[in-house]
This record gives sequence, structure tokens and C-alpha cells, in this order.
Amino acid sequence: MITTIVLNPAVDKIYFVDNFEAGSMFRVKETIRSAGGKGINVSRVITTLGGDVLSLGFKGGHTGDWLVGQLEMLGAKTDFIEVDGESRTNNNIIDRVQGTETEVLETGPLITEEALQRFISVYDQALKKSGLIVCSGGLPTGVGNEIYKVLITKAKKYDIKVILDSSGEVLKKGIEAKPYMIKPNLRELSSLVNRELKEIPDVLEACRSVQREGVEIVLASLGEKGAILVTKEKCYRAQVPHIEVSNTIGCGDSMVAGFAAALSKGLGVKEALKLGAACGVNNAQYAEIGRVKKDEVYKLIEEIRIEEI
Repeated sequence: MITTIVLNPAVDKIYFVDNFEAGSMFRVKETIRSAGGKGINVSRVITTLGGDVLSLGFKGGHTGDWLVGQLEMLGAKTDFIEVDGESRTNNNIIDRVQGTETEVLETGPLITEEALQRFISVYDQALKKSGLIVCSGGLPTGVGNEIYKVLITKAKKYDIKVILDSSGEVLKKGIEAKPYMIKPNLRELSSLVNRELKEIPDVLEACRSVQREGVEIVLASLGEKGAILVTKEKCYRAQVPHIEVSNTIGCGDSMVAGFAAALSKGLGVKEALKLGAACGVNNAQYAEIGRVKKDEVYKLIEEIRIEEI
């Protein structure tokens, strides 16, 4: 069982607007609405690949009920803490003419200390039946930056691997607990090492410096340039095929999901990297966020090139 942590779920709404600019009025001809937030995206892809998922988090109001219902329709098990207010909506404006993506993200409901402690109790019980934990995404109001550090520390007492995919101080605090793996993108990795990363050797050295802090695997996603994976013993680069891109939002989440699904099946790091990269590429081919098709993913695996560097 893979347990996904969904602390700040959201409804994702994508508006496709040609020649978008701030301050003007547009009539939207195409809209996509789906359950989202990084944790839900990860859960969706894992279930699509046939994995067993338990999703834990917070939900608020009718929006929260709808989000949990969407997860359950996918086949995921859920255990969400009800809170006051409404779960958030994320609005993404994609301009295919200019090649831009504009995001307007809501904050979501306030999480009280009492609700947080109820979540921790649910998490403690989930650890008894979890084989792998995925902590991904930002935090709702009221939850401190150390929450993933706390969750990772608890999981390690059960010898459960944790994949962490977040950013900023939340990521830095989580790394202090030495998770099994982190999955930064280029911007997040640059922030971690406090320097600009222009070339592949720069990315490789940055991954190594973070790995030496006690993280077993650092997987840096590089968009169309593929990914770099660093362990204590090996370094790999995944090169991905050129595709027609529809939407890049959710590609990192899809990569995390593929990697987690592979690990849960007992596959090695190299095979997990291939599956993760294939999921990221497949997601980019669809307008929907965090969407893959299983048969397409396994065809794409054959086009992923892994080289040791």
C-alpha cells in the first residue's frame, strides 16, 4: 500500500485562452476541471498504473467532499479530516499562442491544532499498513513548515521509505529528517544549494551535495532535458523523447507517482527512473493535470534512455 499525503487538495480549473493578458476580458471556449493538488495528482497516476493507494489529508465543505469522491472513484482508499471552510480551487490559464501558463492559487481553509492532531493520529494508524509514503505539495494555513519532517521521522521508525516533493522551507525542513528520496525541479534544487544551475554538471554536483546531507536518492526533474538521479553509489541521467506538449503542469507529480509505483513493485532504482520519466512525458501529452494512460506509459518506457554518468 502506498500512502499519499494530501494536506492541501484543490480543484484544478484550466482555462485555455489565446493571447491572454492581464487587465482584459476573455470568453473561455475550453475549460477543464479536475481534482488536483500534488498529492491527488500522485494518487491518480499510481491508481492508473494499478497501484493500491491510501490518501490522507484535510477536506472542507462541498468542494472537499467532491475532491475525496473523485479519489474514491479512482479506486483509492481515503481518510480525510473534515475542517471548517471550503477546500481551495487552483486556476490555470494556458495560452497556447504565446506558450505561457498563468496560475492563480487559492489558500484553502485554516487547519486548527485540534484538526492537525487528529490527522497525526490517522497517520500513525496508517503507518501500520503502509509500504511507502509520498509527501508532496505545499501546506494549508495553520500547518507549520516542519510537518513533513515529523511525518518522515515517524515513518522511519517503521522502516518505511518516504518520497518528499515540496519546495522552500518545507522542503528544507523535511530534508533534516533524511527522507529516502526528494524530487526537486531545477528551480527548487537551485534554491536548496543557493546558486544558479546552468549546465548538467552543475545539476549533478548540486544533487550530490544534497544527497550527502543524508537523503538516499535525489531525483532532479529537468523538463524536456529529462532527469538526473543521484544515489550514494550511482548517478544516472534519463533522456526523454521529443513530444508535442499539451500541458506541463503535473509532470513532476506524475514522475514521482511512477517512481513510487515501481518501488512498491520491488523494482530497482534504474527501472523506477524509467517508469517515472515515462509517466512525466505521458502527462505532458494531455491537457489534464496528472493524467496518464497505462498502455501509453509502457510504450514510452522503451523510448526512455538511461545512462550512467
